[in-house]
Amino acid sequence: MLDEKMKLEEYFKEEIQRVSDIQISGIEREIEQIRKKTIASLEQSAQTEAGMLRETELREKQSEHAIALSRLHEDTNRKLMAKRKELNEAVFDEVKQRMLAYCESEAYKTMLLDKLDKLAEHAQEHAVLHMAKKDERYLKMLCERYGHGCVGEVDASISIGGFLLACEDSGIVIDETFDTAIEEQRSWFYTNSGLFIK
Repeated sequence: MLDEKMKLEEYFKEEIQRVSDIQISGIEREIEQIRKKTIASLEQSAQTEAGMLRETELREKQSEHAIALSRLHEDTNRKLMAKRKELNEAVFDEVKQRMLAYCESEAYKTMLLDKLDKLAEHAQEHAVLHMAKKDERYLKMLCERYGHGCVGEVDASISIGGFLLACEDSGIVIDETFDTAIEEQRSWFYTNSGLFIK
Protein backbone atom coordinates (compact mmCIF):
# COMPACT_ATOMS: atom_id res chain seq x y z
CA MET A 1 0.00 0.00 0.00
CA LEU A 2 2.85 2.23 0.69
CA ASP A 3 4.05 1.43 -2.70
CA GLU A 4 0.81 2.47 -4.25
CA LYS A 5 0.76 5.63 -2.26
CA MET A 6 4.21 6.53 -3.54
CA LYS A 7 3.21 5.70 -7.07
CA LEU A 8 0.16 7.89 -6.72
CA GLU A 9 2.20 10.68 -5.26
CA GLU A 10 4.71 10.32 -8.09
CA TYR A 11 1.90 10.39 -10.61
CA PHE A 12 0.46 13.66 -9.15
CA LYS A 13 3.86 15.25 -9.14
CA GLU A 14 4.40 14.32 -12.74
CA GLU A 15 0.89 15.46 -13.69
CA ILE A 16 1.33 18.76 -11.85
CA GLN A 17 4.72 19.18 -13.47
CA ARG A 18 3.26 18.36 -16.90
CA VAL A 19 0.30 20.78 -16.50
CA SER A 20 2.61 23.42 -15.03
CA ASP A 21 5.02 23.03 -17.94
CA ILE A 22 2.13 23.38 -20.42
CA GLN A 23 0.84 26.51 -18.62
CA ILE A 24 4.36 27.97 -18.28
CA SER A 25 5.02 27.28 -21.94
CA GLY A 26 1.71 28.99 -22.85
CA ILE A 27 2.55 31.98 -20.63
CA GLU A 28 6.04 32.21 -22.14
CA ARG A 29 4.51 32.17 -25.66
CA GLU A 30 2.06 34.90 -24.59
CA ILE A 31 4.90 36.95 -23.07
CA GLU A 32 6.95 36.50 -26.24
CA GLN A 33 3.99 37.61 -28.40
CA ILE A 34 3.38 40.63 -26.14
CA ARG A 35 7.09 41.44 -26.23
CA LYS A 36 7.15 41.19 -30.05
CA LYS A 37 4.01 43.33 -30.38
CA THR A 38 5.40 45.89 -27.96
CA ILE A 39 8.74 46.04 -29.81
CA ALA A 40 6.93 46.28 -33.17
CA SER A 41 4.69 49.01 -31.78
CA LEU A 42 7.66 50.89 -30.33
CA GLU A 43 9.58 50.52 -33.61
CA GLN A 44 6.55 51.73 -35.58
CA SER A 45 6.09 54.63 -33.18
CA ALA A 46 9.80 55.49 -33.38
CA GLN A 47 9.70 55.31 -37.18
CA THR A 48 6.60 57.49 -37.29
CA GLU A 49 8.15 59.97 -34.90
CA ALA A 50 11.44 59.91 -36.84
CA GLY A 51 9.51 60.41 -40.08
CA MET A 52 7.60 63.35 -38.59
CA LEU A 53 10.84 64.78 -37.23
CA ARG A 54 12.52 64.27 -40.60
CA GLU A 55 9.52 65.91 -42.34
CA THR A 56 9.64 68.86 -39.92
CA GLU A 57 13.39 69.26 -40.42
CA LEU A 58 12.92 69.04 -44.19
CA ARG A 59 10.21 71.75 -44.11
CA GLU A 60 12.46 73.92 -41.93
CA LYS A 61 15.39 73.44 -44.33
CA GLN A 62 13.15 74.24 -47.32
CA SER A 63 11.90 77.36 -45.56
CA GLU A 64 15.44 78.44 -44.67
CA HIS A 65 16.51 77.78 -48.25
CA ALA A 66 13.59 79.81 -49.66
CA ILE A 67 14.38 82.71 -47.32
CA ALA A 68 18.08 82.60 -48.21
CA LEU A 69 17.22 82.44 -51.92
CA SER A 70 14.83 85.37 -51.57
CA ARG A 71 17.47 87.43 -49.74
CA LEU A 72 20.05 86.55 -52.38
CA HIS A 73 17.61 87.55 -55.13
CA GLU A 74 16.85 90.88 -53.41
CA ASP A 75 20.55 91.55 -52.85
CA THR A 76 21.34 90.75 -56.49
CA ASN A 77 18.51 93.03 -57.66
CA ARG A 78 19.83 95.86 -55.46
CA LYS A 79 23.32 95.43 -56.89
CA LEU A 80 21.99 95.28 -60.45
CA MET A 81 19.86 98.39 -59.93
CA ALA A 82 22.86 100.24 -58.47
CA LYS A 83 24.99 99.15 -61.45
CA ARG A 84 22.23 100.20 -63.86
CA LYS A 85 22.03 103.61 -62.21
CA GLU A 86 25.83 103.91 -62.30
CA LEU A 87 25.87 103.06 -66.04
CA ASN A 88 23.05 105.51 -66.78
CA GLU A 89 24.81 108.27 -64.86
CA ALA A 90 28.13 107.54 -66.60
CA VAL A 91 26.48 107.80 -70.02
CA PHE A 92 24.76 111.07 -69.19
CA ASP A 93 27.81 112.55 -67.45
CA GLU A 94 29.75 111.88 -70.66
CA VAL A 95 26.97 113.49 -72.75
CA LYS A 96 26.90 116.51 -70.42
CA GLN A 97 30.69 116.94 -70.67
CA ARG A 98 30.54 116.78 -74.47
CA MET A 99 27.69 119.29 -74.56
CA LEU A 100 29.55 121.65 -72.24
CA ALA A 101 32.60 121.39 -74.55
CA TYR A 102 30.33 122.06 -77.56
CA CYS A 103 28.97 125.17 -75.80
CA GLU A 104 32.48 126.63 -75.92
CA SER A 105 32.73 126.25 -79.71
CA GLU A 106 31.88 128.67 -82.50
CA ALA A 107 29.38 126.08 -83.78
CA TYR A 108 27.35 126.61 -80.57
CA LYS A 109 27.04 130.35 -81.23
CA THR A 110 25.97 129.60 -84.83
CA MET A 111 23.39 127.05 -83.59
CA LEU A 112 21.93 129.61 -81.16
CA LEU A 113 21.62 132.19 -83.93
CA ASP A 114 20.02 129.69 -86.34
CA LYS A 115 17.43 128.53 -83.79
CA LEU A 116 16.60 132.11 -82.82
CA ASP A 117 16.28 133.18 -86.48
CA LYS A 118 13.67 130.45 -87.04
CA LEU A 119 11.74 131.62 -83.97
CA ALA A 120 12.01 135.26 -85.04
CA GLU A 121 9.94 134.42 -88.16
CA HIS A 122 6.93 134.20 -85.82
CA ALA A 123 8.18 136.73 -83.29
CA GLN A 124 6.09 137.60 -80.27
CA GLU A 125 6.16 140.96 -78.49
CA HIS A 126 7.77 141.30 -75.06
CA ALA A 127 9.54 137.93 -75.15
CA VAL A 128 12.04 137.01 -72.42
CA LEU A 129 15.11 135.03 -73.44
CA HIS A 130 16.48 132.87 -70.59
CA MET A 131 20.06 131.55 -70.70
CA ALA A 132 22.65 130.02 -68.37
CA LYS A 133 25.02 132.31 -66.47
CA LYS A 134 27.93 131.00 -68.53
CA ASP A 135 26.13 132.13 -71.74
CA GLU A 136 25.38 135.64 -70.49
CA ARG A 137 27.79 137.00 -73.10
CA TYR A 138 25.31 136.01 -75.86
CA LEU A 139 22.16 137.51 -74.28
CA LYS A 140 22.38 141.05 -75.66
CA MET A 141 23.29 139.89 -79.19
CA LEU A 142 20.46 137.29 -79.29
CA CYS A 143 17.83 139.69 -77.90
CA GLU A 144 18.74 142.27 -80.55
CA ARG A 145 18.63 139.60 -83.23
CA TYR A 146 15.14 138.49 -82.11
CA GLY A 147 13.87 142.08 -81.81
CA HIS A 148 10.28 142.99 -80.79
CA GLY A 149 11.33 144.24 -77.36
CA CYS A 150 12.99 140.94 -76.34
CA VAL A 151 14.85 141.10 -73.02
CA GLY A 152 17.46 138.73 -71.71
CA GLU A 153 17.58 137.08 -68.32
CA VAL A 154 20.11 134.77 -66.63
CA ASP A 155 18.32 131.63 -65.46
CA ALA A 156 19.91 129.51 -62.69
CA SER A 157 17.86 126.46 -63.76
CA ILE A 158 19.83 126.33 -67.03
CA SER A 159 23.31 124.94 -66.43
CA ILE A 160 24.44 123.29 -69.68
CA GLY A 161 23.33 125.57 -72.46
CA GLY A 162 20.73 126.55 -75.02
CA PHE A 163 17.91 128.96 -74.27
CA LEU A 164 14.32 129.21 -73.20
CA LEU A 165 12.09 131.82 -74.89
CA ALA A 166 9.01 132.84 -72.92
CA CYS A 167 6.29 135.03 -74.40
CA GLU A 168 4.13 135.93 -71.42
CA ASP A 169 1.49 137.86 -73.45
CA SER A 170 0.64 134.79 -75.55
CA GLY A 171 1.57 132.14 -72.93
CA ILE A 172 4.09 130.51 -75.27
CA VAL A 173 7.26 128.93 -73.86
CA ILE A 174 9.82 127.46 -76.24
CA ASP A 175 12.41 125.35 -74.48
CA GLU A 176 15.61 124.90 -76.49
CA THR A 177 17.80 124.16 -73.46
CA PHE A 178 20.26 121.29 -73.48
CA ASP A 179 19.25 120.64 -69.85
CA THR A 180 15.69 119.72 -70.86
CA ALA A 181 16.90 117.77 -73.91
CA ILE A 182 19.18 115.66 -71.69
CA GLU A 183 16.40 114.98 -69.18
CA GLU A 184 14.04 113.91 -71.97
CA GLN A 185 16.74 111.63 -73.39
CA ARG A 186 17.46 110.27 -69.91
CA SER A 187 13.81 109.14 -69.62
CA TRP A 188 13.89 107.65 -73.12
CA PHE A 189 17.22 105.91 -72.44
CA TYR A 190 15.98 104.53 -69.11
CA THR A 191 12.95 103.01 -70.87
CA ASN A 192 14.70 101.78 -74.02
CA SER A 193 18.24 100.88 -72.92
CA GLY A 194 17.43 97.22 -72.26
CA LEU A 195 19.05 97.43 -68.81
CA PHE A 196 15.98 96.06 -67.07
CA ILE A 197 16.07 93.98 -63.89
CA LYS A 198 13.87 90.89 -64.27
